[in-house]
Amino acid sequence: MYYSTLICVNYYREQEDLILKTLIDTNININISIFYEKQDSYKTIRDLTYHIGNVGVELKEGNQNKQDIDIAAFSYNDAKYIRREMQVNGEEIYYVYIYLTVFSKDKKELEYLINKVEGISQSKGIRNKKSIF
Repeated sequence: MYYSTLICVNYYREQEDLILKTLIDTNININISIFYEKQDSYKTIRDLTYHIGNVGVELKEGNQNKQDIDIAAFSYNDAKYIRREMQVNGEEIYYVYIYLTVFSKDKKELEYLINKVEGISQSKGIRNKKSIF
């Protein structure tokens, strides 16, 4: 058997559909592994406060174009919201790791399947990296 694994490194922050549903519905030999890891709340709040301060200074300087200012403002508001939820409501931050392992008896078929899985996941807004061993 030949195996190849994709590591999901990023996905859209807001989803209207189940992001892995399309992959599950395919007829591909795939193993989906999902792991999560709790982050240290104190360190996360400290990092968010540092980020809020830096982005706040960038917004006040205003030496950037309109698009950069919009992205910075979006990031600034998100960081403030997350910090407030953690401090006031006791929310916690978790990292989520998703591994998509595809396997096949034929190497050519495996390459075809891994490209198909990568295409499907990219259409759902999931960015992948191939792990090559």
